[in-house]
Amino acid sequence: MSRVVSFGEIMLRLSAKTEIARCRSFDVCYGGTEANVLACLSGLGHETCYLTALPDNELGDAVKAHLCSFGIDCSQIVTGGSILGTYFVSDGGGSRGANVIYNRAHSEFTKLDEDAFDYDAVFAGAELFHISGISFALSESSRSLAFRLVREARARGVAVSFDFNYRAKLWSIEEAGRVFREVVPLVDIVLASPLDLSAFLQTDEEAFLKNYPCALLVLRSRIVESTARHSVGVRAFERISGKTNAAVCDRIFFPVREKIGGGDAFDGAFLHRCLQNPSDLKGAVNYAVAAFALKHTIAGDTFTGTEEDIIAYAKELGVNL
Repeated sequence: MSRVVSFGEIMLRLSAKTEIARCRSFDVCYGGTEANVLACLSGLGHETCYLTALPDNELGDAVKAHLCSFGIDCSQIVTGGSILGTYFVSDGGGSRGANVIYNRAHSEFTKLDEDAFDYDAVFAGAELFHISGISFALSESSRSLAFRLVREARARGVAVSFDFNYRAKLWSIEEAGRVFREVVPLVDIVLASPLDLSAFLQTDEEAFLKNYPCALLVLRSRIVESTARHSVGVRAFERISGKTNAAVCDRIFFPVREKIGGGDAFDGAFLHRCLQNPSDLKGAVNYAVAAFALKHTIAGDTFTGTEEDIIAYAKELGVNL
C-alpha cells in the first residue's frame, strides 16, 4: 500500500437533533474533509500522514487520539495555542442540506505559515498528496501554505489530488474561482462536479480536458430525489499516452441517514483504488460510488466501513466492481 499525505483543518463537530437555535444539547464528534479522506485510506490499508494544527490542551489531545484511532500518523501535527475550530450542524430537515455554522476564524490552523513543516520529512516516501479548496479559503497564511505544499509535492514527484470542496460560508464564488484557476493546473487528479467546472473555471468537461493538463478528472453529480433518498452519477476521464479514456457509472439511488462526509468517502475510496490498481478506472469509479452511498448510512463525519463492507454494499446497489 501507499503513503498518502494530506493538509487541512479538523474541527469539533456539535450536531443538533433539531434546529440549532432551539437545541439545548449536542452530540459531539470530530470532522474535517482531509482528515476524513485519510481515515478512509488508512482503514483500507494505506500509510497516512496528516498536516494540521491543534491547540496545546485537552481538546487537542482528544483530536489527536481520534486521529490515531484510525491509524493516521500525527507526528507532523503542529501543536500550540488554545483554539480548536468548531462547527455546529443540523441535518436541515427533509430534502434540505445540512445547516452549518462555523466558529473557526481564529483557530490554530488559520495561523500556520510556510515555515510550519519540514517538507523533506513530510513527503519522504509519499506517493500522493491530497488537498481541498477549504484549505485555500481559511486565511491568507493557510492559502500560502497550501500552495507551497502543492509545489513542494510536485518538486518531489509526489502526485497531487484536489477536490474543489467549495464552502459558500467561507468565501465567494469569485474569490474561489481566482484561486482554483491557479490551483488546478498544478494538480494531477481533479475531483469535482460539473457545476464546479462551470462556476469556478467557466468551462465544461470537454474544454477542461483540452485546456488543463491533469491526468485524471472525476465528475460526481448528486441529485436529492426525496427526503431520505439521493442518487449519484459519475463520469471520469484519464489521459494515457496522449489518449483520453472515459469511465461512467450510471445514476444509482441510495438511502440517506447522514448528509455529511459522503464526498470524503468517495475521494478516499477512489484514491485507494487508483493507488491499488491504476489501470482500472471503471473499477475505481464504481468502488468510490459504493463507498459514497455507504457513508450516507453511517453517522458522523468519518467513514468507518471496511473493504468488505464496500464490496457488499456495491452488490446490494447493483454496482459491479
